[in-house]
Amino acid sequence: MTRTAVAIGSVFVACTIAAAGCTVAPAGDLEVPVADPQVFQRDVYPILLANCGFAACHGTADRFFAVFGPGRVRLSADTAPYDAPTPDELALSFTRARSMLIAPEGVRRSPLLRKPLAISAGGAGHGGEDSWGANVFATKQDARFATLFFWATAEAP
Repeated sequence: MTRTAVAIGSVFVACTIAAAGCTVAPAGDLEVPVADPQVFQRDVYPILLANCGFAACHGTADRFFAVFGPGRVRLSADTAPYDAPTPDELALSFTRARSMLIAPEGVRRSPLLRKPLAISAGGAGHGGEDSWGANVFATKQDARFATLFFWATAEAP
């Protein structure tokens, strides 16, 4: 490694440490919800794949929250477009979805439950609104939202 690279790396580390000191850390540790992988595969994955897995949305490796599978972007170029989801696609989609359940205020305030829900129903801003300004789920009574909520909390909404 060159001296310039080391110097740039040192400056980067120093800036990162300084910036970290300027943020407010949440009180206590964040809990990762249990979230059943079998319920995810059977009930939640099809909802996320159908509603979020588009290449322009969360069906791309460029997005942290990403959903891969049949009829959408595949993890491997060797997988045919409509083959069943691969174990890797299911595992990565589960891990990414589960990580979106972490929030300082608890799972009920997590990005996965708030971002696709209309603001009028308690949701958060989301770039996934359709051309009519509607979000993925208009209300908490939407059966698809109820499925996500139950998986995330193990409670009825």
